[in-house]
Amino acid sequence: MIVFKLDDLIWQHRTTAEDIFQKTGIGKSTLSTIRNNKNINISIHTLNKLCKYFNCKISDLLEYIPDKD
Repeated sequence: MIVFKLDDLIWQHRTTAEDIFQKTGIGKSTLSTIRNNKNINISIHTLNKLCKYFNCKISDLLEYIPDKD
């Protein structure tokens, strides 16, 4: 399972979803879906915008956790 760590980055950078929306153009509903770790298809373009905004690596934004079978 892929887990988004967006809330961690928001907290670490002391920012808000509103600021991310204003500066990246990523939709509020997309940000909410990512923050809630809902099962979504997120574009490389969106991931790139988030990495650029936070000046981070993709591994700072996403984490792979093996499924428990």
